[in-house]
Amino acid sequence: MKRMITKFISVSLAAAMMLVPAACGRTTEEDVWLEKAGLDKEETAEELYEKALQENVLVVYTVSTRATQTKEAFEAVYPGLCVEIKDLRSPDLVDALEENYRSGHSDCDVVICNDNSGEFKERIADTGIAVPYLPSDIAAKMKDPESNTMGSFTYEAEMLFYNSEKYAECPIENIWELTDEKYKDRIYMPNPLHSFSTYAFCGGLLGEEDKLAEAYRDLYGCAPETGDASVSAFFWKSVSENIIFTNSSDEVLEALGSGSADFGFMVSSKLRFINLGYDIAPVYRLKPFSGCRTSYSAMIVRNSENINSAKLFIRFLYGESDGSGEGYKPFSTGGTWSARTDIPDGNDVPLDDIDLFVPDQDVLIKNREYLENFWTGVLESKA
Repeated sequence: MKRMITKFISVSLAAAMMLVPAACGRTTEEDVWLEKAGLDKEETAEELYEKALQENVLVVYTVSTRATQTKEAFEAVYPGLCVEIKDLRSPDLVDALEENYRSGHSDCDVVICNDNSGEFKERIADTGIAVPYLPSDIAAKMKDPESNTMGSFTYEAEMLFYNSEKYAECPIENIWELTDEKYKDRIYMPNPLHSFSTYAFCGGLLGEEDKLAEAYRDLYGCAPETGDASVSAFFWKSVSENIIFTNSSDEVLEALGSGSADFGFMVSSKLRFINLGYDIAPVYRLKPFSGCRTSYSAMIVRNSENINSAKLFIRFLYGESDGSGEGYKPFSTGGTWSARTDIPDGNDVPLDDIDLFVPDQDVLIKNREYLENFWTGVLESKA
């Protein structure tokens, strides 16, 4: 196992060293930074803390507000260190990182982003603007260290929820039932062009058309008449007639909680709001899918000036070597699943027991122009 982990770290760092000069035309100064950063060094938290005390405020770009809780716990455990959290939507976060890199401005040290649509992978990870950091003592505890080249530390889902005050149980068994006009304006979903996880679900259905068509036949007894459109395009054009698009999952949560919505697509981590009195319930079983699996990644941004603080923060976020660290706890709640073997899932229902698919990022990347044009058209028709 240790040899596999060492190989994973070495290959990931070697790839990062080669990607940026080729993709962005920058000099080998970045290679010097990578060598000095020593991302493959064996360092304890105590050693990193001592060196981090000599650095400045650590800046974290994140798409999750839970990172603020990790920041507060981090500063309590490591007195003298300060963290600034910048909460951004996924597309804005990627744009900001690219702009920082082009301008040579190191405004961000650590980035926490969901890697679902292929956008973060293609523009940030594959170009080496952000690089993975996974210490060997933590890598040994990951469920799938060989394939975790993006620093994924927790799994979630973009999935369907329903209003549990109105319905004692989910009133549908097939996703095509959402196209019924009785649900007109009763379904809420984030704008897929504003949310990577929603985009991954919407666009990812392109790679799952056979199952989507089979679900249609199960419900209606015949094949869908899509004309020149793909099955997924036909589905989304049909169901969008009933959808109210929002800016975020937070707005979907509020619509469900207030009774304005019967159904809502949003990130599974919103399940934690049930404990706060929200009348929402997840749809775990639905033909052919209730949603798609997503993940959150934590990486160090190339040219970070606070490399020791960044390493220490990521160790803390991952739960430290033994998995007992406070930094992981904000991300271990209802609607989340652990990426580590020694930390229990935050959700009682295993991922494998939920009707989810894993988006094919190659399909999403290959069809990005088509998908963006398609969804721009759908959203404009709703305006």
